[in-house]
Amino acid sequence: MAGFWQRLKRLFRGSSARDDERDSRLPLALESADKEADKTEGERKVYESSGVVILEGGAVEDSPSEEKPAASPAPNPPEEKTASEVEEKVKDSEASNKEQMQTAPPAVQSPESAQQEPGKDDSASEDESSQPPAEPVVEPDRKLPVHGVKTADICAASGNEIYASPAIDRTPGRKLILAFEKRTPQGRCQVWYTRSSDHGISWEEPRVLFDPETYTDSGECFTSPQIIISQVTGRVFIAVTTRTAGDDSKNRIAVAFTDDEGDSWGYRDLTSLVDGDQNWVSRRTAHGHGVQMRHGIWTGRLAYVAVATDKEGRRGAVAVCSDDQGISWWAGKLTGERVLQATITELTNGELVLGCVEETDEGLTFNAYASADGGRSFTRSLEKKAFGKALPVAVERAFYSAPEHTEQSRVMLAVARDQNGQGTVRSMFDFASELLGIVPFTSHPVNSLDVVSLEDIRIVCVAYETDSGISVAVFCIDSLSLKYLAVGWNATEAEQNQVLRRAGLLSRK
Repeated sequence: MAGFWQRLKRLFRGSSARDDERDSRLPLALESADKEADKTEGERKVYESSGVVILEGGAVEDSPSEEKPAASPAPNPPEEKTASEVEEKVKDSEASNKEQMQTAPPAVQSPESAQQEPGKDDSASEDESSQPPAEPVVEPDRKLPVHGVKTADICAASGNEIYASPAIDRTPGRKLILAFEKRTPQGRCQVWYTRSSDHGISWEEPRVLFDPETYTDSGECFTSPQIIISQVTGRVFIAVTTRTAGDDSKNRIAVAFTDDEGDSWGYRDLTSLVDGDQNWVSRRTAHGHGVQMRHGIWTGRLAYVAVATDKEGRRGAVAVCSDDQGISWWAGKLTGERVLQATITELTNGELVLGCVEETDEGLTFNAYASADGGRSFTRSLEKKAFGKALPVAVERAFYSAPEHTEQSRVMLAVARDQNGQGTVRSMFDFASELLGIVPFTSHPVNSLDVVSLEDIRIVCVAYETDSGISVAVFCIDSLSLKYLAVGWNATEAEQNQVLRRAGLLSRK
């Protein structure tokens, strides 16, 4: 019971440090960096960073990287693809309705002094300074150069297997969990997952989570994984849609849950809890990740998104919430008329926001709705001028632990496709009220996306789907020109830089 209250205290105060640590500024994620620093040079992992490297002395340098040919789209399987209507319709809409790209601001470099600080290893600095000068990157065929980004390829698509709908989030123990669909030519879909213990740089071998053998209650096909994590209990939920014989009226919502960060899983059907007394014809999950509220009177409430259709044909988004850390669940009222995909996030005033991609007679559009009653209804429309004509796929708070009523707490991140179909991250104030910058994270066309901010170590992770499979891009939050906002209330700047160096996202000249 004592452990429960300790976790609850950490949730309220927004700290990522443990109570029994000597230095409360040091988050759990930095323990691996300290262990790495104790190893010999031969035992350490070496990460090669491509593109512009952010140098502590204030310089920006190009490091060599091999130009990879653009991957050709995977051939269509003999039967019709089971890809969601969302990505296909977004592609068609953006092809005819291109957005005007805005120029991203230059990356802000670390102001850390170039002099050797007391207690640091002199030999490490000598080794780094002895490295030969890097040569510039030549990218003749790329319209958007991608600099300072580490990319990990999770699963490669083939003619027999297609991967889609990634969802990513981080556990209280600082372990990243990534879930995604695996589709076969026979029209069957499974949900797989993988984990990372080094902030998204490397990943475990993916494992199956939902298929007819692991989950036997219902369904032949499992789609649209959505991750919800309780920072109080540490329990991880992955909600999915179970489908049978292509009949949407038979769709059900199931959830897998784990208390050991994915070593073992239990399963449960949530359909009756989610439906309640609603007269819905069908329901499905919206891929991505949910939230746990940190502000206002509903602090601690878990929330994720479902898309439901009622008997009148209205297809809207609903917030599915739990006030007892996932024991019971309830759903709010429908929002929107013809919703295809939706995401959920929280503002610092305690309001939940649904971001919905909706169909109209003129094409697709994006609308954002705020809830003043903790997710039971969404009645207030929000500005969206920071998005322009883009259709953002996921929205994330940049600094979850920022104190309320600070400039940092207003910053949000949105992942979207630009006019060329390439993946970009937009930084903005509030929910699209003011655009701060646009940064590309890949040169390849992308489909579905999800993003998570590792604020305590200044890292942003983006999980994305391309025709080549599922990948994860990791880059320093400094590249979003937001370093001036990252004060470091969870760790000192030197401690954060230590992790970034080990990840290859920050180097010393």
